[in-house]
Amino acid sequence: MRKKLLLILLTGSIAGCTSDLTGLNDDIKNPAIVPPATLFTNATRELMDAHASPNVFVNVFRVITQYWQQTTYNEESQYKLEGNSLSGAWWRDHYHYVLQNLKGCKEMVRAADLDEKVRKNQIAIIDVLEVVSYYYLTTTFGNVPYSQALNGENPFPAYDDANTIYTDLLRRISEDVANLDASAAGFGSADLFYRGNVGRWKKFAASFQLKMAMLIADSDVNKARPAAEAAITAGVFTSAADDCVLHYLSAPPYTNPLWNDLVESGRVDFVAAAPFVDSLKAYADPRLQRYFLETENGEYLGARPGTKPDFEQFSNITETLLEPTMPAYLLEYSEVKLLLAEAAQRGWNTGATAAEHYAEGVSAALASWGVTDAEIADYLANPKVAYNPANWKKSIGMQKWFAFFNRGNDGWTDYRRLDFPVLELPVGAVSGIPMRYRYPVSEHNINRRNYESAAQAVGGDKVETKLWWDKH
Repeated sequence: MRKKLLLILLTGSIAGCTSDLTGLNDDIKNPAIVPPATLFTNATRELMDAHASPNVFVNVFRVITQYWQQTTYNEESQYKLEGNSLSGAWWRDHYHYVLQNLKGCKEMVRAADLDEKVRKNQIAIIDVLEVVSYYYLTTTFGNVPYSQALNGENPFPAYDDANTIYTDLLRRISEDVANLDASAAGFGSADLFYRGNVGRWKKFAASFQLKMAMLIADSDVNKARPAAEAAITAGVFTSAADDCVLHYLSAPPYTNPLWNDLVESGRVDFVAAAPFVDSLKAYADPRLQRYFLETENGEYLGARPGTKPDFEQFSNITETLLEPTMPAYLLEYSEVKLLLAEAAQRGWNTGATAAEHYAEGVSAALASWGVTDAEIADYLANPKVAYNPANWKKSIGMQKWFAFFNRGNDGWTDYRRLDFPVLELPVGAVSGIPMRYRYPVSEHNINRRNYESAAQAVGGDKVETKLWWDKH
């Protein structure tokens, strides 16, 4: 009797829910449809995670530009990048994790039931981040897929000429600046940078346009100058309150990647690099003690690039950088002021002299690390620090190197562009100092014909190959 009753109950239960069985096929952890703001938020975080990461399989720009020196494994500091998947990771992170999310977001925003001013703002904001992502792809590799990229029906996209891509990116970001309307809403709380403040997005877009213009100042002044001056007229950053920054949280998985890879994992993979520490000492730079810890002997000591130093014998990264909530910056007021200093030095219209912009940029960079007003005044009075119009690339280049300590990719780009600092090859270097990344192995294997054409077009798929804008 008991068995019959159980059978009846089971049969009745199945019969009662037959119409709902199809729901069992739904993957509730990977929904097919998500709000567009979710894709925007995820793209923002993925972009910043890639740029903040110290993982040698993702981001080694701090090592390439000799801010840090590796300890246990020193291959990347010797520029042995061939066996590492990092070029593939940089490619993947920007194309798949950032640009694909932004593409999906843009398509959904266009189809959504929104106020037209809000829609226009959201599309412009998405486009700004797309421009940013392509900027970092083309300044890292050179020619990359662009006009045929992100098309799932075309697994073999052709590579576009990097100069042509750049021209289009400048057009796009200029249009985005014009289209952003501070009187209407953006992405609201889904916006991790500016919390829906469209006016601040407009300033960021103009400031990034200025940054892009200065990259090509030596290679195409006729394109660079009008783009820079238009950005300045539109309104660039005017204080550190305008900084484009992602504030990480105190609990995983939303902590800064530095904390993830160097604290949570318990790794001791990096110490200070000697060229950077020695230069900070030579300039009596008060950021030295903000960036690094003293050794047991009470000194700041960096390891020679390419060696395999003992972690305990050299200066380690200060605890400030290893906090889980350490913010990550995409663009800062201090950088904008140094860009303006360069533009003014070139004779472009900036509203102040090169020396004035320079002093404000250096001051802002120092203040962002807690340097006091008195220390800043002493630093600016140092003859080594004082702006030198006869050797302005050194003045600006050294200060950018110092300021980009935790923004390795940008430090690398300005090193290539301004030719300062003067870096020597690491011990055991297998190549010259990298001027670009080689294309990912996946492109060799899957998109080979287009890869080979691109490699030939850029002058050879080698790390020493200078990109089209690097004229010195």
